[in-house]
Amino acid sequence: MGKNHLDNIAIVGSGLAGLTLAIRLAQKGIVSTIYEKENKDNLGGMGIQITPNGSRILSKLGVEEPLREISSKVESVTALDGLKSKRLFSLDLNQFSKSDELGYFTCHRGKLIRILSDKAMDLGIRFCFGKKITPQCFSPYGVDFSSDKGEELHASLLIGADGYGSQISQILNPAGEKHKPDFVALRGLVPIEKLSETKFANGVNLYMYPAQHLVTYGIDMGKVLNVVAIRPFDHMVDTELDPETIKAGFQNFRFLESLLANATEIRTNLLYKGIVQPQWFTGKVCLCGDALHPMPPFLAQGGNMAIEDGWVLASSLYNNLNLTDALNWFKSKRQQRLERMVKYTNSQAWINHLQGGLMYQLRNTTMILADRTLPNLISSRYSWIYKGM
Repeated sequence: MGKNHLDNIAIVGSGLAGLTLAIRLAQKGIVSTIYEKENKDNLGGMGIQITPNGSRILSKLGVEEPLREISSKVESVTALDGLKSKRLFSLDLNQFSKSDELGYFTCHRGKLIRILSDKAMDLGIRFCFGKKITPQCFSPYGVDFSSDKGEELHASLLIGADGYGSQISQILNPAGEKHKPDFVALRGLVPIEKLSETKFANGVNLYMYPAQHLVTYGIDMGKVLNVVAIRPFDHMVDTELDPETIKAGFQNFRFLESLLANATEIRTNLLYKGIVQPQWFTGKVCLCGDALHPMPPFLAQGGNMAIEDGWVLASSLYNNLNLTDALNWFKSKRQQRLERMVKYTNSQAWINHLQGGLMYQLRNTTMILADRTLPNLISSRYSWIYKGM
């Protein structure tokens, strides 16, 4: 029968997972079709951190040169006591990549997506923008699905790379965990030239407050500051996601309001604790990226795990004659790493959001001592992540 599952692959979602998968398949001579519910000019976003495990794959996709033109290389991540602006620890990122590699960098997510989309189009990958896809029938012969434009479509393999809240994931996991949001995030983009202080643009800075934290880093070649403030979700006041209401909940952040006063864009969104969905695939439907393992940004790994997923899934599809074997191989290669990543991400959420008092002080003191006497202990928490698969 040959590799019939490669004849007509439909990828739902043009995020990092879907684009990585499509480009890698195209490099192997397999052309897929990407269906994206948003319009072509509406694939934006805010800042994103790409760590060495993700950037190595992006280099292999052949987009290193254009990425260097839009990215800001990051050499350190520094954690600070937000109340005292006192350094807790600093992680030297140069140890995790070679000097000539992309390494750890930050950029605007929309520009990253545009570079990958252009690469995909150059390779002949077909895009269908502005089409929301609904699977209708799974059979041994493939998947029948429709778009909200009334089109009836068919694929030999359907990949759900449609992000958090994936409709395809909900079909595969109908008994998925239903709970209230765990966190709320306030994001802003601020021109560096508008800042009264330049310290925020140096590397990635994590300001820890009681039960809240703030992350800042530069994007657009250091011309724009990306600001992310995160705190626990308050079901009494946060349901409307009004930026001013959300901002009022960050009273501990002495400089947040002044930072965002000159923001060109402000967004809010809800965050949930990370999980790995129990059902990865069924028949000729498979999940990939955030649709498979939604996780909050506490280790900046949501996008990087999506890139890894796309790379591994492409290899599994190309290298296995039988589709079932291919999907089982994909799961065997990714499950342990993803479950560990979710565990570490949820653990980092707890560390970042300790309430004030003894535990808060103990965390800060431990970090300061480790930074001064056991820096390798801090590095070891991240080395397995940045080393990659």
